[in-house]
Amino acid sequence: MSDHGLDDEEIERRTAAAEQAAQKGRDREAASLYSKLGEDIQAGHGPFDTRAIDAFEAMARVISGGS
Repeated sequence: MSDHGLDDEEIERRTAAAEQAAQKGRDREAASLYSKLGEDIQAGHGPFDTRAIDAFEAMARVISGGS
């Protein structure tokens, strides 16, 4: 599957992977995973899709140390 038009299952899988990285203290990896997920969601579903915004907010939390 291409990165465009991600389905809900793929978004959930990738979100879980980013969450797991954050829980294990791998902040750079988690931030990168959230960022890429947000970008991919925007590419397939538009720039204001709430799931993309959620991914970018999660990235910001990880960067700020509030994961």
